[in-house]
Amino acid sequence: MSIHREEIDSNRIQGFVLASSEELVVLQYVYDFNLDGLMTLSRSDISEIRETKTDKFQTRLLKHEGLLENIPFQSQFEVQSWRSIIKQLSRSYPLLILECERGGKPDFVIGKLLKTTSAAAYVLHFTGIGRWLEEPVRVAYKDITSLQVGSNYLNVYQRHFERNAL
Repeated sequence: MSIHREEIDSNRIQGFVLASSEELVVLQYVYDFNLDGLMTLSRSDISEIRETKTDKFQTRLLKHEGLLENIPFQSQFEVQSWRSIIKQLSRSYPLLILECERGGKPDFVIGKLLKTTSAAAYVLHFTGIGRWLEEPVRVAYKDITSLQVGSNYLNVYQRHFERNAL
């Protein structure tokens, strides 16, 4: 499927829809023929979901590559709210990315979930050079547009932290 978020990004997101609710959509994200983790999007930001001829062709290519069998179609996701999906996915994935893409100053928070409250997630954030900040970053659920886990980007950082653990 191709997902367009007209107010957020001119680029389309390709993936397989794994779960949805009135608030959220969980995808197996596909980037350049790679299964690149799970992505959760705010449904209110989605302006269009459709399957194009290109999507159909690329799905056939993924099938021939044997990659479709790696997609967790049978998994159950807690898509009642941002809080529920963040808590669920952080139990299986040590690192996450939360993006707040609306408005003039987009925010990108990458790190470990420390806690959730009724209004926000608190993430121990690290910088692009792998340094942990001392104070957690508060991310209000109302501002979140995207959650990513299990991506190649996150997995490389995770291996870095595992190799350099004290």
